[in-house]
Amino acid sequence: MRIPLWGNNRRWFCARNFAGGVTAAFSAFLLLTAAPQGARAAGDDDAESAADYGEDGGSDQPSSASLAQAAGGAPGGFTVEGLVLWRKGLASVPFTEVGDSPSAPPTPDSYTKFNSSELEGDDYAPGLRMTLQAGVFDQPIELSAFFLNPISFEAQKLGMSKTGVTNTDTVYANLASQDVGNLLNSDNIYGLSIHHETKLYGAEANLVRPFGIPGLSVGARGISFGEALSSSTMDTMASVPGLGTDSVRDHVSIRTDNRLVGVQLGLEHMFDIGDSLRIGGSIKGGLYNNFVDRNRTFVSENATHQRSYETTDHENVFSQAVEFNPRVEFKLAEGTYLTASGQFLWMNNVSTALSHYATVSDLNGDKDVRANDDVYFYGGSLGLTMLLDESSPISNSLPGFAFDPSIAHVTDSEDIDERVAILEEETARKGNSKVSLTVSGWINRMVMFWDDGAKKDAYIVDNVASRSRINFEGSAKIARGWSAGYLLSIGLDDVASNDVDQLTADGENQIELRHSAWWIRSNSLGTVTVGHTSTATDNIILKDVGGIMPGAANIATVGGSIMLRHADWYEQGNGGLIRSSSGSVNTTLNDISGGGSVDTLRRDAIRYDAPRWSSRFGNVDASVAWGEDDFYDAAVEYGVNYNDFKFRFGAGYLRDTTEGRIVDGHPEYFRDRREYKGSASILHIPTGLFATAAYVHRTYHGLEAYGTTGTPGAVYGENTTGLVTTPGTNRPPLDYLYTAFGLRRQYWEIGDTSVYGEYAQVDDAITGLREADLAEVTDSSLMMLGAAVNQKIDNAGMDVYAGFRIFKFDTEGVQYRSSTGVTGPSPVPLTDLFIGYAGTRIKF
Repeated sequence: MRIPLWGNNRRWFCARNFAGGVTAAFSAFLLLTAAPQGARAAGDDDAESAADYGEDGGSDQPSSASLAQAAGGAPGGFTVEGLVLWRKGLASVPFTEVGDSPSAPPTPDSYTKFNSSELEGDDYAPGLRMTLQAGVFDQPIELSAFFLNPISFEAQKLGMSKTGVTNTDTVYANLASQDVGNLLNSDNIYGLSIHHETKLYGAEANLVRPFGIPGLSVGARGISFGEALSSSTMDTMASVPGLGTDSVRDHVSIRTDNRLVGVQLGLEHMFDIGDSLRIGGSIKGGLYNNFVDRNRTFVSENATHQRSYETTDHENVFSQAVEFNPRVEFKLAEGTYLTASGQFLWMNNVSTALSHYATVSDLNGDKDVRANDDVYFYGGSLGLTMLLDESSPISNSLPGFAFDPSIAHVTDSEDIDERVAILEEETARKGNSKVSLTVSGWINRMVMFWDDGAKKDAYIVDNVASRSRINFEGSAKIARGWSAGYLLSIGLDDVASNDVDQLTADGENQIELRHSAWWIRSNSLGTVTVGHTSTATDNIILKDVGGIMPGAANIATVGGSIMLRHADWYEQGNGGLIRSSSGSVNTTLNDISGGGSVDTLRRDAIRYDAPRWSSRFGNVDASVAWGEDDFYDAAVEYGVNYNDFKFRFGAGYLRDTTEGRIVDGHPEYFRDRREYKGSASILHIPTGLFATAAYVHRTYHGLEAYGTTGTPGAVYGENTTGLVTTPGTNRPPLDYLYTAFGLRRQYWEIGDTSVYGEYAQVDDAITGLREADLAEVTDSSLMMLGAAVNQKIDNAGMDVYAGFRIFKFDTEGVQYRSSTGVTGPSPVPLTDLFIGYAGTRIKF
């Protein structure tokens, strides 16, 4: 079972991992749209430009909105736009009403009014939209996806039971059919805190000019729209966090998810205004099946054993949506356009959270999901469109495939050939004149911004996705076909990007030994490496030919120590962070994503690299390694340049075991982790379209602390805590998926530009453990959506990059309460985490 996004949606088959489907569609589409426009060898810089495919009465090359109108299914374009949307005001809903206390007659003036119109916050949010337009079998087609950052409102009122106004209740406290027993905390209240959040994203696929009909588009679309409403009711001043010491509080959470899936019909066209300007736009309307889910929880903090309830309801309804997009395009250069557009989106027959507030205490009798509201968003976007013709080929910075196993473990995610070229260019000889000495490395610093839903900040950090380092490398010829060498690599950072969190902005000033190893190589027998170094599967998930940020597939290396936060926590300060008072059982991005170890860690090992097997079908490299305390792994790598395509692949298997001290003839603990992992990346050189994917499957087979199964050691152990699972059973497997898709082109002489989107999904990283403020997590998942740009500057050996990632979390588990034992599994809502970054890596 998985809980997609936020909310307790059990019917995940209808829309699970919505963005993952979008990514898969884009990735598959790369192959369909990458048909060669003529014979061309890989890396050929003199290939002819695409044929003229202008339309009647238009310019020689069509612009973004009209790209798919090109005759003959021409390649089309790739558009990236920054998006800002406003939401039209929330419905007016009361949160309080007069009570029935005999000390204050029930008149309209005898209570403090609190209405949803008093919620404050920005009614707009930024977002991103990406569009790919191309031709499939001579049919113009358009794929588009957008994401909007959550829109949040909140407000708090205190002193609601002051002298003369002592009869203020929450509206749900007066419900006669309530199921949550005595609601004393919500009667005659002193304070009320409300938080409201709106989430929106979607994707669509359209046929443009079907059957040759100008201006017509027909397609399928999915839209995910959801709301979250949470409230905290305080009985007295002593119940207010920071003002008192008791916990006489009620907490309410209402979540509605609308997943609209259906078909749409539209009209779109652009009109030429001179040689460089076009205006026009599109209008689309659709009919959708709306998979509606509503989740409601009620918890009295001081009486959880008596008043703690949760329900989820589902319904399917028909919904409608209309979107209007006026658009202006301005030609900046050949093949590049500046685009500006408006966006107006209306959805009907959707469920919103506010309409459920008055009946939230009727958890069993009220099953109506109320999918009869309408919502309206409006705003605009600004971005760039890049044509997918052959006028801007890949630069010479993308070399052919080559491999030197003696230094394969030095690199992170760059092409091996590029690394070899750097080492050969600068060689210094010191000491032993028979052995070369090469000093190299890079500095990788960036600004990292984070927003956990309640707090935000920015830090200057070292990007440990590709850590700053100094490498000392050397080699010497022993005899014909034989050579030996060494590698000493030292990692440097004062503030590591995976060390900082909401409470820690400073680093540990680390100087880390990355490699200290020697190797001996035979041209015919292979290479043996001994020392502290990479094993066979290190970097096996980092294969990439798209020019993405180095190390990007290991998502926890940027912001991994940031703690997760309760979505419905009454106090949005540090108290909302999931951490213990000692700080020993914090739940972080590292924990729920599998951590930096999804890419195999270096260790003391013996590694063997077999001689390369080369043929016209590509190059194959194989390696195995054994490490101390019984670690071993094996990997195979494959690379080929074939016609217009560049393809890289790597896969491996590892087993990592560690045995603790012996107690009563048994090991205190025994770690036994096994992993299948790998990655693949493909690039269509004429268009620059690429797709990259990485996958890790980790299983657990070891033992928890002997004789103490279920102790806090299970937080990071091999076994579950044993509360709702059989004591001593192993944790479920972890599944990790990362994908990136985008465009790599040379738009100017300094080097290639890569623009891409990212999607990652991690399942069961903390399932079975004592995490997320739960006695045992029964289900956990993470979804990451991101976008970034990476600019190579060849003459300076630089990568300049910027991007953002949005992490969404789903957890479910049980609490342990002294009066009732283990509770039933229920969702634990967590806030989304936003991480933005911008930095530079410069090599020397």
